[in-house]
Amino acid sequence: MENTVIVVGGGIAGMAFAERLADLAGPQVRIVLLTKAPVEASNSYLAQGGVAAVVLPEDSVEEHVQDTLAVGAGLCDPRVVRLIVQEGPASIARLVGAGARFDADADGRLQLAREGGHSQARVVHHRDTTGAEIVRVLHERVAGEPRIQVLEHHHALELAVEGEGPHKRCTGLLALDIRSGKTALYPATAVVLASGGLGQVYRHTTNPAAATGDGIAMAIRAGVALRDMAFVQFHPTALYDPANGPTFLISEAVRGAGARLLHPDGTPLMPGQHPKGDLAPRNVVARVIHRAIQSSGRPHVWLDTAPIGVEAFARLFPNIANTCGQRGIVGGRDPIPVMPAAHYACGGMRTDDRGETSLPGLFALGECASSGLHGADRLASNSLLEALVMPRRAAEAVATRPLAQPRSPGPDLVLPTFRLEPDVPEAKELRRELQALMTAQVGILRTRKGLQQARQRLAAIGARCAAAMNTPVPAWAWAELRSMAQVAEAIAASALEQQHNLGAHWCEDLAEPPVTAREMHQNPIQVGNATGRA
Repeated sequence: MENTVIVVGGGIAGMAFAERLADLAGPQVRIVLLTKAPVEASNSYLAQGGVAAVVLPEDSVEEHVQDTLAVGAGLCDPRVVRLIVQEGPASIARLVGAGARFDADADGRLQLAREGGHSQARVVHHRDTTGAEIVRVLHERVAGEPRIQVLEHHHALELAVEGEGPHKRCTGLLALDIRSGKTALYPATAVVLASGGLGQVYRHTTNPAAATGDGIAMAIRAGVALRDMAFVQFHPTALYDPANGPTFLISEAVRGAGARLLHPDGTPLMPGQHPKGDLAPRNVVARVIHRAIQSSGRPHVWLDTAPIGVEAFARLFPNIANTCGQRGIVGGRDPIPVMPAAHYACGGMRTDDRGETSLPGLFALGECASSGLHGADRLASNSLLEALVMPRRAAEAVATRPLAQPRSPGPDLVLPTFRLEPDVPEAKELRRELQALMTAQVGILRTRKGLQQARQRLAAIGARCAAAMNTPVPAWAWAELRSMAQVAEAIAASALEQQHNLGAHWCEDLAEPPVTAREMHQNPIQVGNATGRA
């Protein structure tokens, strides 16, 4: 009998899983990969910086582990951190073998960038479009595998769950074809959610329009355990844009190449703020910029790119140079106006070291998962590393265990249909309210009162979405807004549970953390066996 494995998400994690499972599993396994948007509209594709991996003899796995633990501020799972970091060099080698064109010198040695929180230059990159290059390689391999069926423009709506208590398991999902408005139930022996982020719950985000937290919201409705939802990373340097929605990222590698942050009045911003200065962990830099914006009344600070030079900037960051050039900014000469923007959800569905969630039959990978790697804040460029390592482990788990067959749906099953009108005024207005509320009360700086007020209002918005969904033919806009409301409420609820300021969570009512990231870095945590130089 054929086994069907459903994968939700066409980014790096989803495609890496599908490709690896196709290699491992027998001909009786069929893989269906659902994507809400084309791969070019994924967070993976937009990733600029690169993949953090230990490839130089002067670097070590131990240093990479300690950098990760320090930025994660005590909430990482040290065993998972070591497991993923150790796989970094092999992951890079596999990508190069598959045709990835990472930047290298004339002798073929990889050119590495240094980003925030790293003690070494260890970020492997393809100019400033690394995500697009990895997506290109994986997409070619997935497209060439006949056992992988890709269904674009499909929005996963609901997990199918059978049984109760210890016998409860995920047996498929309901998905909407957003071109026709029709839904279909996809029975599966395993479901893998690699559905990406939730940045759209904030007013300014580096995430694409499809990043509405659908996977985590489905998990919430199915009772799947979450972890670390309070910790939403804001990238310090997005190109200033007064409009709502997706914002263009100015990679941290620009600061790694020599650019410096300046106050609105042109004076240096980071001296005295952190030992690593402009390359401090992202949560530190984002808070400094946010406070500078608040105190000055200006909507942005400056990123001085003159230390890099025009020629080097254009060579190292052609995509950024082109985007800035369209706005009359010459990279390497002119300062760039930057502001923080929601970038990455450090929490998500709690998984084990093979990606399995608390619901048997359901796996989670990539940004929608909480594997234990990131803790309270993500070390720069660790996300692409995780998106390459964890899918291989999950694929091995799915391929080597007996898979339970789901029951076929009965003949009386009635599937919903959705209206696809582009403008639903009430949903549009509530979406704007939600984004403004999250930005003001559940953003970079928080207060308990603000969090409590936000959670109450988010619950009301969620209730309105539920009512709208409970109509004969609901509008698709309500399905997306329901996801946003549920993940936003989960963020606020988790933030209220925090007893200390750690990583990306900063509540003005709370005391400093008992152990700061700086102290952790100065007094490394010893975990597992030291691996020495890699």
